[in-house]
Amino acid sequence: MRVGIGGRKIQSIEEYLEMIHNGHSDLRSDLICRYKPFILRAVNHICKRPIGWDDDEASIGLIAFNEAIDRYRPDMGKSFDNFAYMVIRTRLIDEFRRAGKIERAETEWHYGDERLSIAETAGSLEAYTQQEVSMTLAEELQCYDQRLQQFGIRLEELEKVTPKHRDTRSTMVKIARMFCTRREWLNILLTKKQLPLKEMVREVDVSKKTLERNRKYIISLILIFGCEEFSSIRQTVSFARLEED
Repeated sequence: MRVGIGGRKIQSIEEYLEMIHNGHSDLRSDLICRYKPFILRAVNHICKRPIGWDDDEASIGLIAFNEAIDRYRPDMGKSFDNFAYMVIRTRLIDEFRRAGKIERAETEWHYGDERLSIAETAGSLEAYTQQEVSMTLAEELQCYDQRLQQFGIRLEELEKVTPKHRDTRSTMVKIARMFCTRREWLNILLTKKQLPLKEMVREVDVSKKTLERNRKYIISLILIFGCEEFSSIRQTVSFARLEED
């Protein structure tokens, strides 16, 4: 992206945003105009249906994008595009919750008997009154989804891979917790992107076949229990009921 300001060429989106933050309000309108296709694609993807500029959802997307411009900082550790998408998603989910438009079948994220919806985590949680906390959790979910993809797993398929039987879920939770106490196992998983099944079978009362069948579910739990960057998710998702006798 190159835009001239007093003879100076702006080379990157970060520099572009810095100029906006320093008072060049004319660049804000220009950036929003340039990003309109991105905003509409994001809104369409989040709403899972065609959205036009005459729809309220598109207006919410524009407002959210403007908010992202104000909130973004390079030291956040993510690209502006990813951050803007996260803010748009969060604001749309806020609106869906307010209007009662969220369909549970499309938004629920299951962990056993605990039914945790994306709306409840990425939106304005009743359990958290401060906007910053809600945003932190939404950011963690986005990072969690990206980490899952490194193992061939997507956030939206967790419901499908969750064991149907309570006893199996409880066993997998306990195995994941124990796994995280074995630093060598965790290193193998994070570096080789695979479970050390032979070692696990020797220490858990579960067959290799069962571990393989529940691979995605186990890894999704291990990442939450074993990675400090997902502490907010770990505090929000309750596994206590799964481990009751």
